[in-house]
Amino acid sequence: MNRLLLLLVTMFSAAAAVAADLPVRQYQFLSDVYTIGKKYRSMEGPASLRKVQLLDGAPELLWITGVRTEMVEEDGTTPQLPELMCHVNVDLEPERHRALFGLQRAVAPRLVTLSQGITDTRVPDGFGFPVASNEQLLVYTQVLNHNIEEPNLKVRHRVTFDYIRDRDLKRPIKPLMNLGASGLVILDENPLAILPPAADLTTGQHGASCLMLARAPNAAGMGSDYVDPTGRKMTGHWVVPPGRQVNHSDVTWFMGLPFDTKLHYAAVHLHPFAESLTLRDVTTGKVIFTAKAKNPKDRVGLDHVDTFLSRDGVPLYKDHQYELISVYNNTTEEMHDSMASVFLGLADVQFVKPKPADLVERTANMEDLVPNDGALVRTSAGDFVVRLAHDTAPQASKQFARLLRAGALKGAKATKITREGEAVVITFSAQLAPAARKLVRPIPEEQGFPHRGASFSICPAANPRAAFTVDLVIGSAPQRDGRCTAFATALTVAGSPALLQIMKTEADDQGRPAAEIEITGGEPFLSTAPAAAAASM
Repeated sequence: MNRLLLLLVTMFSAAAAVAADLPVRQYQFLSDVYTIGKKYRSMEGPASLRKVQLLDGAPELLWITGVRTEMVEEDGTTPQLPELMCHVNVDLEPERHRALFGLQRAVAPRLVTLSQGITDTRVPDGFGFPVASNEQLLVYTQVLNHNIEEPNLKVRHRVTFDYIRDRDLKRPIKPLMNLGASGLVILDENPLAILPPAADLTTGQHGASCLMLARAPNAAGMGSDYVDPTGRKMTGHWVVPPGRQVNHSDVTWFMGLPFDTKLHYAAVHLHPFAESLTLRDVTTGKVIFTAKAKNPKDRVGLDHVDTFLSRDGVPLYKDHQYELISVYNNTTEEMHDSMASVFLGLADVQFVKPKPADLVERTANMEDLVPNDGALVRTSAGDFVVRLAHDTAPQASKQFARLLRAGALKGAKATKITREGEAVVITFSAQLAPAARKLVRPIPEEQGFPHRGASFSICPAANPRAAFTVDLVIGSAPQRDGRCTAFATALTVAGSPALLQIMKTEADDQGRPAAEIEITGGEPFLSTAPAAAAASM
């Protein structure tokens, strides 16, 4: 007993040390308010999609270590029944993620799904899914109601992300790659469907068979239909008649392992009446893991579904064959629907940790492909919108948009106010951090806009690589045309309190502003009607 107690104390101390070494932060948001006025099966209830960004500012490397959701009332705090939660999907934008991290392999969109039985999931200590702080995660939330007759409820999801800033780490974290797989059945409407030999868990025979069943009636438009490599029409959302159902589904092609790796984490998505989901290596006959589900006795739903965690990891091989085996037991006399999906966290053996400057430059390279024609500029005097000369001054426009988007212009101060004829010229200067200096490109002479109204003007010779200097010219300054480039023009002057306040700012004999004016942020945008964008502010 003493040795066992010592072992338990040692394990607890090690886990506490690991946790203390990982400075976990949280990002939390509330979904839309959903009205539940009747019964909804899985995938039938009200839903919405939100884009979330875990951290503002210049792009940096973050590690997602956990996601959880709680059902709350309309006020966002009062707890509601967990059984009203259908699911929470968290997706990446694959091509953006791929570009930001310089990946050669394809990227799976789904990071994780939470559903009944799994409302709180986290990876093993010391592991994480890498994301850039400027990536937008797509979060889809949905509710259901299997059991309450004539409800009149207003509920919402409170979703929490646990993440770690790489800059806060005292020791390296191990990167995970997200992959998913879904159990499938052959659609019974497919006249060419041919069932392959069935696999047998007890004998270890190779091969995987799919049942031939109908698509679930509530699956329409949910994107759960597939065509396998042999051309068979499949669905990942099918019916479960009364009784026990076991389905073997080949997921080798679905997973598409890019290299040999290890499995460290798996979250499972099942529907009511599920008993278990197993991932099996068909090549070796070994079970990788089995997640068991617990169904309530007095209602429809799932109380618990196992999550797989392993710090040591279980080997998975690119050239092996894998199958999912789902077991359902419909104890009612009605047809029910089912799904059987798994979301994996695999050791990413090809991951190369980007430096902050890499993320800044890759972001700029991606965004340069977007012909932004407008920008919202925030200042300490107020906000205003400008139209960018992306046709006649593409390089200057891109430079400004690039620095504005990266947050490099945040804190740029008005250092000088002068008069040039009828115009007031306010010079803003931003000292650039080393990472932001990579965004600065040589700017050639460009036509741009005429210098009139209120325009941002850049004179190429005035910009060293360590700084960015731009003039806000308010009024007519034709003497600048051909010497400097007006790459942006404000949509209105008289109707902008911010521009009017800036224009009226006094200066001393050396041109130093009497009151501090600085750029506090902003965002470029693409709009076919920039005037409408300004009107909506």
